[in-house]
Amino acid sequence: MTKVRKHIMLEDTAENGMSWEWLRRYMVENDAATFGEGLQHLFVEYQSLQKQLSDRESLAKAIAKEIKPQLDPIRIRTGYVDKNVRVLTNLLNSYLIISGMEDSIPVTDIVAESLRETQKQVADQIHAYQVARKDKLTRSTQGDDDE
Repeated sequence: MTKVRKHIMLEDTAENGMSWEWLRRYMVENDAATFGEGLQHLFVEYQSLQKQLSDRESLAKAIAKEIKPQLDPIRIRTGYVDKNVRVLTNLLNSYLIISGMEDSIPVTDIVAESLRETQKQVADQIHAYQVARKDKLTRSTQGDDDE
């Protein structure tokens, strides 16, 4: 290994903190005798941090790849929340009727035919999406990254 002498220029007081004074403090903290040793230590530290960042990104991708198939995006995206809201609405409706509060609060058990048809249509669309998604997942190969 040969050492090459170079001329390096830094500002005395830089806004981002990178100055000769900062480098001197860094050298004292890391037992570097010369500016060259200090810079070399900085470069080694930088490479180490870059490797750690790369390792973390790889780990995050591996975790995501492992967990993603276990998640059920259909459950998250589609009708379960809506169905739970409907169940709670019906429970509240029944409670109000049983408690005798239906006279003070306008409650009706009658559901309009258009609403019933709309609910059936939404349920059918959700089911069709679930079937299509499941079919797509079964046809995809292990090497597919888009799933």
